[in-house]
Amino acid sequence: MLPQVAIHPRHTLAVVAMLLLVGCTAAQSPAETPLSTPQPRPTRSGPTPSLPVARQAAPSPSPAADQTAPVANQTLQLRSSAFTAGGNLPVDFTCDGADQSPPLSWTGAPGGTTAFTLVEQDKDTVQKSTEPFTQWLVYNMPGRVSALDVAVPAKLLLTNGAQQGQNDHQTVGYFGPCPNHGDPPHHYSFQLIAQDAYVTLETGASIDSVRQALAGHTLGQTELVALFQR
Repeated sequence: MLPQVAIHPRHTLAVVAMLLLVGCTAAQSPAETPLSTPQPRPTRSGPTPSLPVARQAAPSPSPAADQTAPVANQTLQLRSSAFTAGGNLPVDFTCDGADQSPPLSWTGAPGGTTAFTLVEQDKDTVQKSTEPFTQWLVYNMPGRVSALDVAVPAKLLLTNGAQQGQNDHQTVGYFGPCPNHGDPPHHYSFQLIAQDAYVTLETGASIDSVRQALAGHTLGQTELVALFQR
């Protein structure tokens, strides 16, 4: 028979507290350890581009949705229902009228055409860059597009998928011809260029940037000239 040991009441409380601590520790296994709340992954800091950028089109063995199939026995031709080649540009499309872009349409896109560029320039006003004065600049117009309606809005991105660049008035969109009063008739050239791929340019690009991007990507081009005098 074991001898009885007297335990002081103060020691009894300490022993009970130790037993409770050991029991709680044994009951909690590593698998039951609560997980910390996952933190969101950090995002890359820096400015968000404000202008969309066109992507280079991947080559395709057959015409895609944005490509125009070859047209036999035809060449690229640009027309307008508002004026004839070499004729006078109606006042509605100048600074003396509604100052809106004229309707244009085209046919005869070369095989493999993916996109188009349209440039309108005043051939009788030359800038320091030796480029004629640019009145209007539209590029990366999908190959399925074959016309522009009258009064194209001055927006960076058009509903047909095209991008608009800066004219030499430092604005985006069409800027109607406005030669000096008394000048001989100015020649306004509408140039349509067929591209073999979309060029990688931000919207609002300059004519110099578009020319450089198109180097080596031009399949064909045509021109429609109109006259205007004030």
